[in-house]
Amino acid sequence: MSQPGTSTAKTSIFHGDAERDEYLDRSIFVFGQAVYDHNFSQGLTLQQTYGGGIGWTVIQDPNQTLDLKGSVVYIRQQFEEPPDQDLIGSIFAEHYRRKFKRGLVADQQLSIQPAWNDTRAYSASFNTLLTLPVYKRLGASTGVIDTFLNDPPAGFKKNSFQFTLGLTYTLP
Repeated sequence: MSQPGTSTAKTSIFHGDAERDEYLDRSIFVFGQAVYDHNFSQGLTLQQTYGGGIGWTVIQDPNQTLDLKGSVVYIRQQFEEPPDQDLIGSIFAEHYRRKFKRGLVADQQLSIQPAWNDTRAYSASFNTLLTLPVYKRLGASTGVIDTFLNDPPAGFKKNSFQFTLGLTYTLP
């Protein structure tokens, strides 16, 4: 259903990532990562990020963990409108996880991605997720994700904000 005189809002956002950590001792680890992003509102057809770095587990106890990470990455940005970009940069990130009573879990992540060969091509993201157990390994979750891209093509948004609701299943 549409109303005359109102603009159409379109959205299409996909994100996928993989990371492999290898601990050198109790709190220092090295890692490799691959990240894939698509965001229609930012004009980003596909962003591929590959890299690796070093991390530090600052806090690790049964109820909470805090990791700080720094990496060197290659970023390939393909936009709805040219030019596409090949960037060399870094990712500076933190991840905090807190477990509360009755199985409630809060996850919060912040990352900043400066590009060293084009200083205008930086980005950042913040997300937080609350997961409440429902039945055995099944949970309900809600969260927010805020993504900032400093150099989208003309006519596209720098900032993308999402509110999420979902179901989660924890693997054994």
